[in-house]
Amino acid sequence: MLNEIEKGQLAISTVQCFTGLKGSLSNFPGLIKRVIEERVWECRSHHGRVIELPNLRALITTKPIEGWGQDPKKIEAVIKDDAEALAMFREAMKGEHGGDKRGKDNNVILDTPQGNSLSYTLDRLKREAPELFQRVVAKELSANAAAIEAGFRVKTITVPLDPSRAAAALKRSFSREEVDIIRELLA
Repeated sequence: MLNEIEKGQLAISTVQCFTGLKGSLSNFPGLIKRVIEERVWECRSHHGRVIELPNLRALITTKPIEGWGQDPKKIEAVIKDDAEALAMFREAMKGEHGGDKRGKDNNVILDTPQGNSLSYTLDRLKREAPELFQRVVAKELSANAAAIEAGFRVKTITVPLDPSRAAAALKRSFSREEVDIIRELLA
């Protein structure tokens, strides 16, 4: 567990890595994981001043010196290839349940993506199929393949709108018996 001064140093090093002022961007996923593990936003020191923020979102979006003044979507884009970092980031970015979810312009704020987004898929794998999530983290399996294997996503194919090319795509993807079933369904 880091003390307030060390947490402040970690926060500064992490944002400097992100902005290119210090270190390689390839180090950023490891740094953001550490920021999340240590819950740096809760209490850190900066030039003798104690800074406390309610959550990771506040640390990222609040203007400096209290925060980083960054766009969470850009941070997510940098860590997208590190499944563990992305899952931790998504979990830490979730808003509190309940309360008003409207911004100052009265638009509803959606805290976390759902559906087919990579971060949602990783979050769901982590919760519902941890062994498959670990295979994704180990880069043995893609998040999509793991979701298909877990049964909460169906394998799909793309079919061109040209009839002869569509038929060829279906023949490549299905067995003879399945093609016959498709033919019957189309008749």
